[in-house]
Amino acid sequence: MVSVLFVDDDAACLRAMRDAYGNEPHGWDTQFVHGAGAALDAMAERPVDAVVTSARLTGIGAASLLRLTKQQHPRTARIALSSPGDRSAMLRALPVANQCLSRACGPEVLTKVVERTTRLQGKLYSEATQRLAGEVGVLPSLPSSLVALDAALSNEDCSLAQIAEIMSADVAMVAKVLQLVNSSFFGLRTEIRDLRQAVAYLGIETLRDFALAGAVFRAFRPSPLLPDEWLNTFNAHALSVADTATRLVRTSLAQCEASVAGMLHGIGELVVAERAPAKLLDIALEVSAGARCDEAEARHIGTTYPVIGGYLLSQWGMGYHIVEAITCQRDVWAGPAHDPDLSDVVRVADLVVGSEAGPSPDRELAELAEIDLAGPRPADWVCLASQSDDLEDSYLESVGLLGAVRVLSGGLVPRR
Repeated sequence: MVSVLFVDDDAACLRAMRDAYGNEPHGWDTQFVHGAGAALDAMAERPVDAVVTSARLTGIGAASLLRLTKQQHPRTARIALSSPGDRSAMLRALPVANQCLSRACGPEVLTKVVERTTRLQGKLYSEATQRLAGEVGVLPSLPSSLVALDAALSNEDCSLAQIAEIMSADVAMVAKVLQLVNSSFFGLRTEIRDLRQAVAYLGIETLRDFALAGAVFRAFRPSPLLPDEWLNTFNAHALSVADTATRLVRTSLAQCEASVAGMLHGIGELVVAERAPAKLLDIALEVSAGARCDEAEARHIGTTYPVIGGYLLSQWGMGYHIVEAITCQRDVWAGPAHDPDLSDVVRVADLVVGSEAGPSPDRELAELAEIDLAGPRPADWVCLASQSDDLEDSYLESVGLLGAVRVLSGGLVPRR
């Protein structure tokens, strides 16, 4: 049973919540409390699966409530509800909420969001994931430039010019933003060279996701036990999946999300490559011998690469949809027909790129792992999941991506 804590400091709004969700047909265990202080006391007494709060609270404030919830109860799903048009309250909650919704979304939408978000949080904060996090040591902290950017984005009085000034101190971040806004899928007729223009054009949420995507790659370096070419291969694969993912969707917003998710889809593997390279080699050997990725990874690290990646990005405050897509990229969602989820887009892009890659044995790595190149060996040492499955027409058609994949592959769905 999902336990949900509803928080508001407006008595009428709280009553409306109780009327709408107090007798939840799905069998939720619900509590309704007045204000952030009462919510923190309630969670200290009995942790809950989800907290649904008004984005505008007096006293402690909704952003502070959600930040403390994230610190003290990381597994709890954090959902903020803002009044239509109240963008400032939404922006303050955005860095610390899993999801920000309008109060006008309706019970059906909120119910689906709560259940889907709590499932994801349960997967990210499982005992196996926590155990692995303890084994690999403290994960890198958020870069100082992004900490400053988060603080600015949470301040409703902060202007775009001030945000651009904060970003300008991080040369790599500036380069990534300008590269994005001038990339082909935006189709601009003239090049944008001014950071403030780029910030205004991209929007706050997209801006932060792309800035964070660049920071992730700078935070990790594979173990010296792996050959020098490993990182180059990893980066090339990530960029190929990002490019392919953008070609599978149509709107600019969807392309932005697809690009970020595609770029970061293998970040969990990068964590293992840096912190536990021997386990990465063991997993690669098993997959090359025919084992499924999920099974091999669970055997050696207790969880999977996608879950590790989702866990890291959730700790850093990456947008919920990106975290969900990366964590669930190997799942087959039973969603609306012909309406691909972002996780479907990432999964298909990864399989398309993997199906186009030929065998690339690495003699140095083979010798390191004591592998006989004449015997079974990995087709590719990076993102092996993309080479452990086939693209099924029925799956592609069900999620609405068959036509796009055929266009990408010249009329034929690529198979090995």
